[in-house]
Amino acid sequence: MSDAALPATALDEAAAGLAEIAAGFAEEAGGPPTLAELLEIIGWSLPVHSDATDGTFTEPLTVRANLKGNKRYRSERESRVPELNDNVFEETAQHHNALVERVREADGAPVTPQRFVSAILQVLRTGRVPLADVAGEEIRKLTAEVPKKRVAKPGPGDVVAIPAASGGYRLAVVLTQNRFGTALGLFDGISTRGRPDAAAFRSPIPHPVYTEDSLVKKGEWKIIGHDEGLRRLFPADPPIYHRPAAWPGIDTGEFGAAETADGTLRLIGSEEARAVGLSDGSYRVAYPAVFLQRQLDEDALPRG
Repeated sequence: MSDAALPATALDEAAAGLAEIAAGFAEEAGGPPTLAELLEIIGWSLPVHSDATDGTFTEPLTVRANLKGNKRYRSERESRVPELNDNVFEETAQHHNALVERVREADGAPVTPQRFVSAILQVLRTGRVPLADVAGEEIRKLTAEVPKKRVAKPGPGDVVAIPAASGGYRLAVVLTQNRFGTALGLFDGISTRGRPDAAAFRSPIPHPVYTEDSLVKKGEWKIIGHDEGLRRLFPADPPIYHRPAAWPGIDTGEFGAAETADGTLRLIGSEEARAVGLSDGSYRVAYPAVFLQRQLDEDALPRG
């Protein structure tokens, strides 16, 4: 049933809803969305809790598009989606909940991710949803890229969402992985839906921390995107720190020393020692992931 036509009333309702979302985007971003931006919004606004689905929907859903002539669609424009307010995603999710209920009623079967995007394709091909780069009738196919179950492996540039006890998610970018562990650049802001969010990225915590990948592998910390630009907000080779007189016969200075992964030592001053927590004893070389999440919740990381 994945290619079955939507009932006329369901198609009309869905087209009106998605056109409304595109209009809201245009009002916020100064112009209509590209197809890539609209699919990104859709991928972050899934009916994950709807009883009308088959239970396999997980955010974000990546959707691949093909145009006339079976040409793979790609957009070269930088996405404006991270700049959007959360209400765009909440309204989109409401429209999608209604859509999957109508599809479930029409098909007599739970809605799969592919059936969902096939319904979205029918909506786009009505031409009622304004797009900045392609016409709706040019879109020939949408494919839901549902990943196979596998252990997540974070890499440099990956954006990680860490659940916050007060609600929402703290965001972090993987800077590097070396003999010290996985270095994260952390941000002070909260992403309410656990998606890349420009507001949540505005306040980077100055000093990266080292941790391990256990909660990523368990799926408790989710990889939600990839952004090499975020790495430039932090040191490319984050050091660990050693207190004064840490080892016999090795000079770690009056205030301590910083060590990079290649073993290079750099003596630091009092200001840097205070900023990283070396002076007051709060500094940790590395944080177990569970402990790091707790420290974030308690706002206990050094912020100098």
